[in-house]
Amino acid sequence: MRALVISALGADAGPAEATTAALEETLAVRGYEVETVDCRSVNVIPCTGCGSCGMRTPGACSIKDDMQDIYRKIVASDVLVLATPVRFGSYCAELKKVVDRFQPLMVPIYVVRGGEMHFRGRYDLPPLVGLGLLRDGSGPDQVIAAAEEEADAFRFLIGRLAVNIDTRQATAVFAGGDEAAMRAGIGQAVAAVGGGPS
Repeated sequence: MRALVISALGADAGPAEATTAALEETLAVRGYEVETVDCRSVNVIPCTGCGSCGMRTPGACSIKDDMQDIYRKIVASDVLVLATPVRFGSYCAELKKVVDRFQPLMVPIYVVRGGEMHFRGRYDLPPLVGLGLLRDGSGPDQVIAAAEEEADAFRFLIGRLAVNIDTRQATAVFAGGDEAAMRAGIGQAVAAVGGGPS
């Protein structure tokens, strides 16, 4: 099984470094071959909203950069993890730039899902896990009141992204706090989307 981690956590010491290590080790223990794409260092140009990927060059972005390789890795993976510091209840800017470029993974034909109109998926995309690192570094049981709204917004955002990209399942998990609890939470999140043993 393959796990693709698109990470904006960076290699800084402290909570981000511990979170990255816990994520990669937990996935490996659960039988995944893990590949991490550091979206802070790849060459990804922001989406221009030109619509070419839908009409003129269906399924192919007109911007030629590192996203071409990332698209192939997404489609070939069994679980997709978006790991990010949570900023204002959302993924950080470096990850959002990558996510905004997911449009070529869709077909510009509308379908109704859950009573809403969305583009149809071009591929059978893997389940999605959103791994958020909250500002205070708390895990799900230690989230301080000030970060609770950000955690709720992030959960909602990951759920909406899953609907938009027409993936089978999605969940959000938060990093930080006790390392054993963090690893257990990551494992439970992967199991919740149907990835590997619980």
